[in-house]
Amino acid sequence: LKEAGENTPAASGQAVIVVPEVKAPAAALKSGGDVCRENQEKLKAFFTYLDRQDYIVSRQLPGGSSEHLSGLVARLLKTPPFVMQETDSLLRVIQNRAHFYRVLGKKDILLLRDILQKEAEMMESTFALFYQTMTLQEKCKPDGPRLQVSLQELYPYAVYFLNTLGGSAYLMRRDSRIRALTQCYAILLIDEANQRRLNHLGLDIRPPLDLLLKDMQNMTNLTGKEEYIATLTKIRAKQ
Repeated sequence: LKEAGENTPAASGQAVIVVPEVKAPAAALKSGGDVCRENQEKLKAFFTYLDRQDYIVSRQLPGGSSEHLSGLVARLLKTPPFVMQETDSLLRVIQNRAHFYRVLGKKDILLLRDILQKEAEMMESTFALFYQTMTLQEKCKPDGPRLQVSLQELYPYAVYFLNTLGGSAYLMRRDSRIRALTQCYAILLIDEANQRRLNHLGLDIRPPLDLLLKDMQNMTNLTGKEEYIATLTKIRAKQ
């Protein structure tokens, strides 16, 4: 995961964040098997790495980190946050603020917190890897670790982080790097939803996009900062 290479879009016309640690040779895009195989190898490497860390080993996760984290994703997708008329009810606002705790529980929240904190230097490559996995899943046959998730299923979470009080409150409790990466990929998801006419709530990404671009200009802890800004600027020009 930490070896540098070359990165290219996973699909024609699709916005992709370029990060040094997660790269796919340009030639691979001409033969789907190559990019699919590379993506699977990176997923395997990521979960193998996690399974060797003491804080993961001590938890004795059945099926290892791959199976366990896939289960957490499935639970989150099954119970999405409130993204419509959130402020109509104080209860909804409160539930949204504690969404991840309500769905996953204390034990798994602490696990995710440990991963975010202990693997902080890997988060840029990890976000890019998971995003690439999502963009390739329709093209690639499952072979090894899977994080099966559709754009339709991720859409509520993109809206949650960009346009709800609960999502904003959650991100404010994270460090600046995780906050910026989450917002960045949420914007990518909404942009893709716009292209596929799946943005059924009609979320306008211009306000959060403008704020993120402004924040990123002053950030010093993002390896791919210039690439993020370039990609977001292109998305902004389309609005």
